[in-house]
Amino acid sequence: MKPIKLHNAGFTLVEMLVSLALFTIIATMAVGTLLVLISGNARVVGEQTALTTLSFALDSMTREIRTGSEYYCDTATQVGSSAVYNSATAAQNCINGDVGLSFREAGESITNGTGAKRIAYYFSNDTLWRKVGGNVAEPIVTNDVRLTNARFVVTGAAPLGTSTDIVQPTVTILLEAQSSTTDSTKSFTLQSTVTQRSLDL
Repeated sequence: MKPIKLHNAGFTLVEMLVSLALFTIIATMAVGTLLVLISGNARVVGEQTALTTLSFALDSMTREIRTGSEYYCDTATQVGSSAVYNSATAAQNCINGDVGLSFREAGESITNGTGAKRIAYYFSNDTLWRKVGGNVAEPIVTNDVRLTNARFVVTGAAPLGTSTDIVQPTVTILLEAQSSTTDSTKSFTLQSTVTQRSLDL
């Protein structure tokens, strides 16, 4: 009987090196793809947060503006000045748009019924500000949003019968912004038009 020869099966050094090289290439590609996905997800989350913040600010403004009256559109300095917020009758159109809007509050819940009861919104230093009467202005958007532009267009501000104005007052708000928490340069543009709820008589 012939003895059985056993062959030691295994990989050669060349086969091991080729396998290791292929594994390294595939692992590198997989990690690179994962990093791109993580970066893309962070960008999308930042953009979504910025858009949500901007939508909330726009909604808050439109609710107050809709119930207000005597809209006054001008520069940020003018709408926040004492000459305007102490006035009960300030009204001014700006058909080409400007960065500030002041209006008389409909009720007494926000301004406590003091003075002329005016609220102002204006764009300054890459953010949107809200000023109640003579109080200190406060930003209404968070730091994750950088406003690049904000415009208020007011038509029909003068009461009916006091001028040639025969239309109900409307305010168009245009906001343009970017997320400040990501490297994305994608811009968001939101626009809304608000009509004064009470009759302009």
